[in-house]
Amino acid sequence: MGTRSLGILLALVALAGCSEEDEEPPQIEGTGYTYAVPGGWEEATGADIEVGGFRPDSLVIAEREDDFTTNVNVVREDGLPGGVTVDDYAEASVAGLRDPAAAGLPSELVEVIEALGPTQISELRDAELGGEEAVAWDYRATQDGRRVQIRQVAAVMDGAGYTVTLTMVPTGFDDGTGALDEVVKSWEWE
Repeated sequence: MGTRSLGILLALVALAGCSEEDEEPPQIEGTGYTYAVPGGWEEATGADIEVGGFRPDSLVIAEREDDFTTNVNVVREDGLPGGVTVDDYAEASVAGLRDPAAAGLPSELVEVIEALGPTQISELRDAELGGEEAVAWDYRATQDGRRVQIRQVAAVMDGAGYTVTLTMVPTGFDDGTGALDEVVKSWEWE
C-alpha cells in the first residue's frame, strides 16, 4: 500500500471514529454572552418570536412533544440602576410574579403575568452563571392553555439583568432540566 493510500485509509478511519458527540455544539451569541446549544436542540430564529409576552435575546428549542415546544430563552434587561445586585434583581423578579401590580410593573406586563397565573413559586437559591453569582427559582404557570413548569436563573452583569428560562410541560421536568444545565455550564460572558 502506497503512502497516499495509507493516508486516505487513516483519514477514513479517523472520520469513522468521530461521532456527533465528539463535535462541538453550535454556539449561541447573545448580547454580552455565549452558550452552547443543548444536544438535540436547535436555535429558534425570527424577528417575531415572543415567549410569554417577552422578546427573548436568544432562544433554543427542543423537538415539539405533546403540542408544546420545550425551550430555553434568555431575556436581557438593560439599564438597571447602579448598585443593583443579583439578589435585588431576583427578588424583584419573583415579587413581580407574585403580585405584578404591587411590584409596580407596567400594565401590559401585569396583564401578561396575570394570564400566566404563576403558582408554586419556590424559594430563591444560589446558582452560578458564567462563573458569576446567580439566583435560581422554579414555578408553574399557564402558557398557550397548557400548564408548564418553569425554572429561571438570573444574573446581573455590566448594568443589565439576564434571566435564563427553561419552560416545559411538568411531566418531563426532572429529565428536561439537563438542557438548562448544559446552557448554564457552557455560559460565557463577553
